[in-house]
Amino acid sequence: MLVLLPESGLKSLMLTKSLMTLLVIKTANRRGILYEITGIIKDYASIEWIFVSIPSEIERIIAMRLSDSLPINALNKLRSIDGIHDIWASHEAPMELVGFDKEILTSILMRMMQSNGEVNAFLMKLGYEMGLSMASIMMRTKYEIPANSTMDKVLETAINMLVIMNLAKGVENINPNPDENGNLVSMSLVEPFDLDAGLPFTRGYLLGVAKVLLRRDCSLDAIINKTRVNIYIRGK
Repeated sequence: MLVLLPESGLKSLMLTKSLMTLLVIKTANRRGILYEITGIIKDYASIEWIFVSIPSEIERIIAMRLSDSLPINALNKLRSIDGIHDIWASHEAPMELVGFDKEILTSILMRMMQSNGEVNAFLMKLGYEMGLSMASIMMRTKYEIPANSTMDKVLETAINMLVIMNLAKGVENINPNPDENGNLVSMSLVEPFDLDAGLPFTRGYLLGVAKVLLRRDCSLDAIINKTRVNIYIRGK
């Protein structure tokens, strides 16, 4: 079940938990690569769960929760695997956020029809706070954001967390370069879970991420074409 805690309660809960690591790896979609990755990790930590998403024919996203931290030499071994595109790992990551249950969020959406928009506003706020938290932790963690990572890579990983959390089937065509229309970021989402309700949670999450990583308040436009949504984020 989903339990919402005040910020102070969430912090105290996280501090009492044993050390864990959230590991997110973007890899080539090739046979045997998951076996190679887990073979290295099992020498250092137990794997509590694995989530694999295949956003394209050539790429997959692997997310794992580990029982302990990974030393730098383990991360270097992972990077040496043929087909590893990017790695993000943190023992500060908010595990509760990654563990959000899509079915519970969907049930909240169903109630929205009878609540005069109050639940819609709640979900947008929840998504916003979640985006703020995820992006802030990714920026401040000293555990593992490679020194040569660009802001674009961090932004792309934060957006792809929607796929990892099973809140969208895929994210495609992320473009963080300003265009002639003033859009700072554009992307396509495939089957976001709150599509039929107007994307309140997804909008909030993306605006929270943009607030931290673009360092400004933003607005968001969404163009829906059946199960695909084109998203455009611009500064206010």
